[in-house]
Amino acid sequence: MAENTGRDGGSGAGRGDAPDLIDDALRLVDTLQRRLLVAGVKRGVGAVTSAPPAKGDVWEEAIRLESEEERPPLEEVLDIVRRSAPEVAGHLGRAGLAAFDALGRTWGVVERSLEQGRADDAGRREAGKDPAAEPPAPSSSSPAPVQDGVPETADGQAGAGERG
Repeated sequence: MAENTGRDGGSGAGRGDAPDLIDDALRLVDTLQRRLLVAGVKRGVGAVTSAPPAKGDVWEEAIRLESEEERPPLEEVLDIVRRSAPEVAGHLGRAGLAAFDALGRTWGVVERSLEQGRADDAGRREAGKDPAAEPPAPSSSSPAPVQDGVPETADGQAGAGERG
């Protein structure tokens, strides 16, 4: 077979692109054969030339799977813990953060409520010191105010003889 010395001239210049295509195909086959040969040497000739080992039938495989030795219960439990612990810890961590957040928001509401109550008490005290502001007189329909567990009379004094 005549060699093609180049695309621009030489012995294959008058035949067109067909010889180049054939030469490329031959080089591809040659390269593929070399690579397969190298792979066979690396793995061993038997691995390349022989068929894969035959498996047993389904029955043999089922018996082999059933006859595996049982592991001790402690080993099984530890395996379950190893597999489940990260997921459980993640859930508990998220639940703890949610509970802590809810507790913090609840504490904030209670604190604001107490501060508002203190501010209201301070406002009432200042209003009581103001001479223009008089406390409302108890009406006969409202119950008498209680001081230290003893009802007050209409004049603002504790009940007679009840306070020592």
